[in-house]
Amino acid sequence: MSVSNEKQQLVEPPELPRPGAKELIDRLPRTNWRERSFAYWAERQLCANDPWWRPLSSAVVGVSTSAMSLFLALGFRKVVVEDLHKLTDVIEAQRDRPVITIANHESTMDDPSMWGIMPTRMRWNPDYTRWTLGAQELLYKNPPLNAFFALGQTIPTIRGDGIYQLAVEIGIQRLKENKWLHVFPEGKVNQDESIGRFKWGVGRLIMESERVPIVLPIFYTGMKEIMPLSQKVPMPKPNPFKSTLYLKVGDEIDFTAQIEEWKGARAKLSSEKEKNQLDELVRIAVVDRLWASLDSLKDESTAAIAHGALD
Repeated sequence: MSVSNEKQQLVEPPELPRPGAKELIDRLPRTNWRERSFAYWAERQLCANDPWWRPLSSAVVGVSTSAMSLFLALGFRKVVVEDLHKLTDVIEAQRDRPVITIANHESTMDDPSMWGIMPTRMRWNPDYTRWTLGAQELLYKNPPLNAFFALGQTIPTIRGDGIYQLAVEIGIQRLKENKWLHVFPEGKVNQDESIGRFKWGVGRLIMESERVPIVLPIFYTGMKEIMPLSQKVPMPKPNPFKSTLYLKVGDEIDFTAQIEEWKGARAKLSSEKEKNQLDELVRIAVVDRLWASLDSLKDESTAAIAHGALD
């Protein structure tokens, strides 16, 4: 047997396609009633088109946002909202692009409390209500809560499970339908003075949306004073004579040129490894822009508050 001295060119094995939302749902365990309930609502949420879905969802989001409006009115001495029209104008418009909003994360009550600021005309319409990613271990604990949060347009997210988990896949599906998706990119409650590092999932949502989304930053403060992480029982304790809340909507972050440049560069690559490396670099760049935009909005808000916005 002769042994060739020619160097054999290594052929990179083809990368297996990542499972989509439907396949991930099919893989969910169904060994007991809790797991079966979770799998059922995950499947219903992916489609969100059952005849009964819209009326029940309208009821859940309408009651929740109205209750939060009452919470803000009775629990705070003053609530200041700046430039809300930047959000409501986009949500109510006839548009052919989805919307992504991002915000800092001061407490586990940020969502839904921050949506108590929305006008009454928008509260009972699921099309004018955000979809959002929420911690599965905190929200989806039993069948009644599974139903409530699924109909409330909160997608169960497993923190630490990465950017290819079911929650992100469902989020991408909502973006295909031009829905509004809200994300807390820090991925956890952060009551420090500085905004924390952003997770990469929001970068994937922006990059893999079929149409480049309209991205709006929101800065929100006041909840950490009434719901500090140090308290033993995680319950809000507003003081109607003292508590204040401030929310500001920023300008759109336009990713159109950046996404088009990425897609053009990616189309020229043949290796999956090279494509994945490029994807990672662009995700980092997208997330860095998001962080810088929200940090700038925080500085503007802090200056407004220092000049008496909440006096």
